[in-house]
Amino acid sequence: MRSSGKIYLLNIALTSSVFIAISLVMGFIPFGDNTMLTIDLGQQYIDFYSLFRDTVFNDPSQLFYSFEKAFGGEMLGLWAYYLLSPFNLIFLLFPESELGLAVTLISYLKLIAASTSFLYLIRQKYQIESIPAMLFSQCYTFMSYSMVYLLNIMWLDGLVLLPLIVLGLNKSILRKQNKLYIMSLALLLMANYYIGYMVCIFLAFYTIYEIVETQEKVNLKESLTKYLLFLKNSIIAALIAGVVLLPTFYSLTQNKGSYMTFEINWETAHSLKDIASKLFIGSFSFDEMSSGSPNLYAGMIVFLMVLLYFFNKKIKLIDKLVSLSIFLIFYLSFHFEILDKLWHGGQFPIWYHFRFSFVTSFFLLMLAVKAFKLQPKLIPTYQLVLACITIFAFSIYYYLYNEYEFLNSINIFVSLLVVLTLIIVLQLDFLDKSLRYTLLLAIVTVELTANATLILGDLNYVVDSKFRDYVTTLDDSLTNIRHGNDDFYRINKTFQRTKDEAMFTHYNGLDHFGSTIEAHVPELFGYLGLPDGNGFVTYTNGTLFTDDFFNVKYHIEPTDDSANHTLDHEYVLYPRATDLDNKSYPIYTQNNRYLIRENEERFGLAIEVSPSISDTTDSFVQHQPIYNQELLLKLIDFQGSGDAYFEERELKDGSYHNVEVTSVGDGDYLTYEVIDPTIDEAYFEFEFATDSENPYYFTLPSQYDDENVSLSLNGQRYRFYTPFRRRQITNASYQTIDDSQVLSVKLLEDSLSANLVSLYEFDENRFNDLVASKQDQLFEVSLFSQNYIEGTITTIQDEGYLLFTIPFDSQWEITVNGKNVEPEAVLNDTLMAIPITAGEHNISLKYFPRSIWFGLASSITGLMLFIGSEFYISRQKKKND
Repeated sequence: MRSSGKIYLLNIALTSSVFIAISLVMGFIPFGDNTMLTIDLGQQYIDFYSLFRDTVFNDPSQLFYSFEKAFGGEMLGLWAYYLLSPFNLIFLLFPESELGLAVTLISYLKLIAASTSFLYLIRQKYQIESIPAMLFSQCYTFMSYSMVYLLNIMWLDGLVLLPLIVLGLNKSILRKQNKLYIMSLALLLMANYYIGYMVCIFLAFYTIYEIVETQEKVNLKESLTKYLLFLKNSIIAALIAGVVLLPTFYSLTQNKGSYMTFEINWETAHSLKDIASKLFIGSFSFDEMSSGSPNLYAGMIVFLMVLLYFFNKKIKLIDKLVSLSIFLIFYLSFHFEILDKLWHGGQFPIWYHFRFSFVTSFFLLMLAVKAFKLQPKLIPTYQLVLACITIFAFSIYYYLYNEYEFLNSINIFVSLLVVLTLIIVLQLDFLDKSLRYTLLLAIVTVELTANATLILGDLNYVVDSKFRDYVTTLDDSLTNIRHGNDDFYRINKTFQRTKDEAMFTHYNGLDHFGSTIEAHVPELFGYLGLPDGNGFVTYTNGTLFTDDFFNVKYHIEPTDDSANHTLDHEYVLYPRATDLDNKSYPIYTQNNRYLIRENEERFGLAIEVSPSISDTTDSFVQHQPIYNQELLLKLIDFQGSGDAYFEERELKDGSYHNVEVTSVGDGDYLTYEVIDPTIDEAYFEFEFATDSENPYYFTLPSQYDDENVSLSLNGQRYRFYTPFRRRQITNASYQTIDDSQVLSVKLLEDSLSANLVSLYEFDENRFNDLVASKQDQLFEVSLFSQNYIEGTITTIQDEGYLLFTIPFDSQWEITVNGKNVEPEAVLNDTLMAIPITAGEHNISLKYFPRSIWFGLASSITGLMLFIGSEFYISRQKKKND
């Protein structure tokens, strides 16, 4: 075997050894009982991977639309953001119960691929020797960004493809060999458009460095020609990726893009001190995930070599000036929020800030590799002195003026010790060069392994045995209650490990957590008093009405003594919210750990409503969930009296214990202060009476959160979902007549400013009569798939409307008795309705995103331009020859 091949095998072996060492320390399966499932990887992506398998093996229609996503949603955006990595094909080789192990394998393979591609880049571009090439390859693979964002597994494709894109760019600029650049950039844009977008921004200014680096003297005309070539090739790559990009762009206009606002302000994010604090080993803590500065650490040898880069006389001054300009761009992007938002597509990221910082680390590494390649056998004394003074001053500054939780004297001392050791080894010119390089590689490998374990050790992971038990238990509970293709209903659980479990165990639910959720889905939940956020909805506290409105047939909940029947290695099931009115539904089946209740009469997937729904005056109102549910009831009960189903009841101020009200704003916005913080408890109470067995509901103010209050009802813990951002409806009482019920609010902080709680009684008997009266006018589904539905309904109004519990999306094609009908956006553009006349109707709904045709046209155009360009270049070369 040729030596050039051996180095790649040795590099793979080294990367594998580091990964195995980290896995052994962390106890990742198969080396322990921890999965790599943490934060979003455990709460989102693992469910999407099960959906990926199910779509390929069982239901391809989920590529376009799925009712496993909240109460329905388009899927192309989700696929493009999370699931188009070629590595995901490996999930097809594993059963669902083994997906935790598959995640470990794919993470490993992506790191191997990133290590190999970077090694290939620097050996091709700089002809650097084998051992130093392996050294810097390990720095790239196990840099802090890779370890911090290892849980964001879909972003790692950017690390794999960036070196190939840069190598392709280099070949294009030097020899007009465009294939590698165009195809690798197109692949990244298709595998993960989000990271691809960031790479494109980076390339816009990095290309200038590449052009300058390849010129002996700056030639503006030649530089402009090469930059135009870069732009042309980039456009061709984007066109080729159009089959993904254009449908995704449409999807973004429905979800993230709808939140986008562009305001020119110069709010600052992080100072230079914040940014540079991440250049020490182990400079990370969990809190850094939500609001921290960029993760730039890639090994102390990179820090040292970048310093020496600017001292090296073999490197042109113009190269150094362009490098400094690029560092200035990075600094400004880290410092000003407006530039940070630009990198993130116009939105300030929720958690995982500076997701583009891998390109900063990449650029640091490229400069370090060049400096190492061009360094003399012995580094000149004055350069060493200057470098040492800089590093010592840097370290002492952070030692004396440290204000970061993740940084302590040990981090600083170890980092300084590593740098000094590296300098000493570099200067041991009496040693054989291979031995010196091997010592450097050993030092850096140990350093990177330590850094990785420090970072990963600061996170919590899902235990494999508990994960397996949970998904098995949930799947067993669904065995006999999933609907077939000739019916449709939804299923709700009162317990929850993640919000995307419908995608893992394949049922039509109501929860979802994902970056591609349509904006009007959380809006609807918020209007109805259900918990919502920019990226999630969760149906933890439905009322009897919303259960029927959303066609929830089955409720799965833990038994009262479920914990007593749960073994240590099993997952404890517990309700996310106190839901007393579920008792209205008879028990369908049960075992020791869970029971299933059946809601026998519901409104179905679509319900006839009053024509006034098309009037914009019938609109939802923010922070008025009772009003909004009443509005829906009025539209459905178009033949009724118009009397309210919810009636407000008195909720009295009770006792105050170690708490006083210090401010009353508008009579409904109170500030509560703890009188004596040294006393263990501080709480206040609300008292109320229930004089019927009807359901009673609280509306809780949006300011309540499990971090600032703890609630109890009649002395028992009262569970409610947090956080939520709008007034939430929660169950207060059911089938209980009692004139002395008490809701207690315990303060967990010294002060709380919040609106008041309200109380409502719901007329259950009258509502049951309404539901019963609608059973002969339900939309009866006869054929169901995720993107195609057929059914019949008999309506009674001459000019009525049919309201679907499906989020509005103009891509739905609806026919009534064979004639096309345009869906209308109703109720603040959250739901979909069609006009309909009296009589029996056959209705079909088909979902197909028309943007796919534009995407295909783009890709065909891009491929034709690529082929034409390559043909032209080939002809020109033949002429020149």
